[in-house]
Amino acid sequence: VKACLRLVRFYARESCGKCAPCREGTTWEEKVLRRIYEGQGRPSDLDLLEDIGDNISPGPYPVASFADQDLEAVPFPPKQTTICPLGPSSVAPISSALRRFRPEFEALITLRDSIAVSAAPTPEDV
Repeated sequence: VKACLRLVRFYARESCGKCAPCREGTTWEEKVLRRIYEGQGRPSDLDLLEDIGDNISPGPYPVASFADQDLEAVPFPPKQTTICPLGPSSVAPISSALRRFRPEFEALITLRDSIAVSAAPTPEDV
């Protein structure tokens, strides 16, 4: 999760800001990933990340074929709604991380929920 955040932070900072999908999308990707990384993630954040990515680069992100994971190849280049390929490039680490390490993202979100429940005062504490 941290590696994904660092990569997306790079793209957000490198965005020239000339096109809205990249300027806004990379910033939102970074905010949502930071929220997850800092333990404040929501269950809907993973879908939100995919939606943001779909606004920057519509459709499935290009991948090579992986027989062991039942992934069909999606040809390059990615579709884009941006002036240059920087925006769609920010989608790659998120798409790949969610495909390969989704349980780690879910664990951070679940950990937040369990901490919130355990930290809530009980009637005996009040």
